[in-house]
Amino acid sequence: MSKLANFFHGSETKFGIFYPQNYLVAVYPDYPSAMTAEKKVRFSGVPSEEVIAVPGQDVVEWTEEHLVKKGLWGLLMKKVSEMFATEETYNHADLEHAKQGAGFLAVHCPTEASKHAIWKIIESPPPLAARHYAFSGVDHLYGENLP
Repeated sequence: MSKLANFFHGSETKFGIFYPQNYLVAVYPDYPSAMTAEKKVRFSGVPSEEVIAVPGQDVVEWTEEHLVKKGLWGLLMKKVSEMFATEETYNHADLEHAKQGAGFLAVHCPTEASKHAIWKIIESPPPLAARHYAFSGVDHLYGENLP
């Protein structure tokens, strides 16, 4: 099991699509930038088990692991998501960044207050993209052109 799957405790997908509910995920140009953001978050007092920085290769490996495990239902939901240009579009862009050496930061943010606090910590310098996954939907915080 990958470092990411361990971090999300197996709850990082919804209907076969990457959707780590109650997490803020940010994409950085490289892994050292993601590690710097992780250090800033930890320095603010967030416990180490609530934040992780990983290189793009980990994201690629996680994706490969989960594409095999999705089965027919997951593939169907992926296609439905693509038809509506929802989160699968952003997941695809993240995967392309990962293949090009991007770094990723994930922070557990179960409340609106924690989401805003973490975003204030990492918004400068800005990541390539950042979003928060909630039960009610995805809050695109930075770097994504929405229709």
